Amino acid sequence: MSKDLDVEQAAGPTNDIKVETIAIQPVAAAAAAPVATVAEATVIAVTNGEKADDKLKLQQQQQQSSNVTVTTTPEQATTTTTTAAASPTTFTTTATITPSNIEAVNKGNNKSNMDPALINFKVLYVLTQLCGLTMIVLVGTWIGQHFGGLGGTANPSLEFNWHPLFMTIGFIYLYGNSILIYRGFRTTRKKTLKLTHASIHMGAFILTVIALKTVFDSHNLAKPQPIPNMYSLHSWLGLSAVIIFSLQYVAGFVAYLAPGIRENYKIAMMPFHIYFGLFGFVLAIASALMGITEKAIFAIPTYSALPAAGVLANIIGVLYVIFGALVVYLATEPAYKRKALPEDTALLSTNSATE
Repeated sequence: MSKDLDVEQAAGPTNDIKVETIAIQPVAAAAAAPVATVAEATVIAVTNGEKADDKLKLQQQQQQSSNVTVTTTPEQATTTTTTAAASPTTFTTTATITPSNIEAVNKGNNKSNMDPALINFKVLYVLTQLCGLTMIVLVGTWIGQHFGGLGGTANPSLEFNWHPLFMTIGFIYLYGNSILIYRGFRTTRKKTLKLTHASIHMGAFILTVIALKTVFDSHNLAKPQPIPNMYSLHSWLGLSAVIIFSLQYVAGFVAYLAPGIRENYKIAMMPFHIYFGLFGFVLAIASALMGITEKAIFAIPTYSALPAAGVLANIIGVLYVIFGALVVYLATEPAYKRKALPEDTALLSTNSATE
């Protein structure tokens, strides 16, 4: 009500103040559920004959705050209370999320909490496996199509072909996967991963021993005269990698699987175990590259013309490098490190208490 209207009405004969309450009930229809809103407002009407003091009181009453209550339907079960003041305007909101909305909220949180590093790891891990399997298939193809396949001691040249095949499977592919076992299966209990890690290493060790036997047999049983052993750089680095791998396996078994070892010793040994494990793997990759090059030079007379056998040998070497680089990267990237599970912590506490 304007100030001029108040002055005109003040000239009237009466001094009474009438308060009228007008109830406004707008109803808004929504697509999902109707919402009923009830607004209560107080309107002050002033009769004629009002005094000057009463006009001041009236202006103060017009500036008082009005309360608005909004209530949603029972299906949503959410109550919001809003208090509005004249100047400045302040809103206080209290909201309650019902069980029907929890599922939608959780889905949103899961999407927002997706770790980009974990997504990248999964992509690179799958790529590593595909690279390793392709590498094994190509080595088998290379041996079967260009070098006569596999044989026994009766044919030393064919017996030698077991060497690149078993070294590729055991000393490169299985060795690399044993290194990645903790990060590739991050939701598995650590004790299970330890046993799996040791088992894969044992399988790689067995294949490596067979591969070494076949190469020594192929040299010693060669006709018309034996071929000298351990004269090439490939043989030096290869045997060094096997020795490091074997010592690493024994030390890891004693430290992390044998009972009675104190936890502080295990923690102190872990950096050495990780370093020499990766060092042995890189040395195995380097030895494999030298070995496949040596085989191509000795067994492919037209290698300089790059025949099909030579091209395949080069592709296998490239796959060795890619596989090795992916394994080392996945094993050393801090963002891909496996987080300890609650049962791992409980197991560690139990072991510490019993020591």
